[in-house]
Amino acid sequence: MKKLHFVALVFTSLSLNAMADDSGLFYAAAGASTEGANFSLGAGTNIDVLEISSIKLGNVNGNNPAKFVGLSLVQNATPTRDFNLLFRLGFGKTTTDFGNGMYATKTGYGNGVIFGVGGQYRVNSHLAFRTELNRINYAASADGRLSGIAYPLTLSALYIF
Repeated sequence: MKKLHFVALVFTSLSLNAMADDSGLFYAAAGASTEGANFSLGAGTNIDVLEISSIKLGNVNGNNPAKFVGLSLVQNATPTRDFNLLFRLGFGKTTTDFGNGMYATKTGYGNGVIFGVGGQYRVNSHLAFRTELNRINYAASADGRLSGIAYPLTLSALYIF
């Protein structure tokens, strides 16, 4: 668990340091993934953003709904004509509901890691659209010993404050 705290501290310090150097931005985003809704809140700059996100993975291994909630560092490339590529690295908790009160989670630096790549188009100073392909681990058995990998494709609208 100490690794998890260290990684969170590094992500936070990178984002706060970047905000001190550049003009900061804050945003709220909502959208849809291939299997359900996604929501996020972000703070940072045009390049470095610390984001809290929630992504529904849909039904995995048959009829078991899964959801990811976590903290990510989003690195945006320098925008060219209001478009930029992005990379996401984060960690969090994926919960799979197996029904009858049984659920399993994958948490932490080893099991709860999210990777993502995508692109973002900024329409104006307050609106942007983003699409991403993410890689997320989830629990594939009620005891949490088996895991699977989901690749949700997301499309989101961002309102920038």
